[in-house]
Amino acid sequence: MVLELAKRLGGAFPGTWNKFLFRRFWGGESSSGDAYLVLENYENVRLRRSFRFTRDHSTPTGVQDPVDSEITCGNLSPNAAAMLSALFLRHTGKLLPIATDTEVERAMNATLICYGNSDSNLMTFDIEGSSENDLCQFVFDGAGQRAFQICEQLYSLENRNGKTYDKAILLRLTNPQNPDHCYIVCAGLSEWGSLAAVYYLTKKWKVLQKRFDIFQQRRDFCVLLEVQSGQFENAREVASVVRLAPLFQG
Repeated sequence: MVLELAKRLGGAFPGTWNKFLFRRFWGGESSSGDAYLVLENYENVRLRRSFRFTRDHSTPTGVQDPVDSEITCGNLSPNAAAMLSALFLRHTGKLLPIATDTEVERAMNATLICYGNSDSNLMTFDIEGSSENDLCQFVFDGAGQRAFQICEQLYSLENRNGKTYDKAILLRLTNPQNPDHCYIVCAGLSEWGSLAAVYYLTKKWKVLQKRFDIFQQRRDFCVLLEVQSGQFENAREVASVVRLAPLFQG
């Protein structure tokens, strides 16, 4: 009987530890529903209670570049929502609430996961422009094109051998009004990059937690990714920066 009890307790420990790590990475009470996915507020994007992951992003006739196939801004949002909802359902047993950037104010007692860059998502604009964010800036390069700036380096869209390579950031900052929670931004220069950042986050959150959260202390960080347009599952890390000393106690 003692051996059977030990086996049960041993089997339960990994699940309990994973839930603890999940809560620490995403924010103090993210497992209890105090986390929101914030999407851009496009008139033709309709939020539903469930999402179907779509892999068919075929390029329309006459269009050469996958970036140009995104005729409707926000058309990859359901895919991002599906990924994150599945992750939260698996680790918390609850779906991730979803709101638009015009419906959610900067909540004091919530973790906000923002999809899309500052040009499309007002919440991302607020977070990236906040005084707490000195890790990454969304700027224009010398050619007048959008780029991410980390330290003194600019990262913009590139065309190599006829293929477009997007850049994206995965940014996590402590919520200044409630250090138990955080702000997370998944933003690309195009929507392929934004989706790649979400995919990378859902697959690598444990690796990122182990890498950046020393002694279970959450630290602000930014990871810059590069991904070929249309190949969101194959993003690679190009650069990263971390705040060694937290601005707030988490």
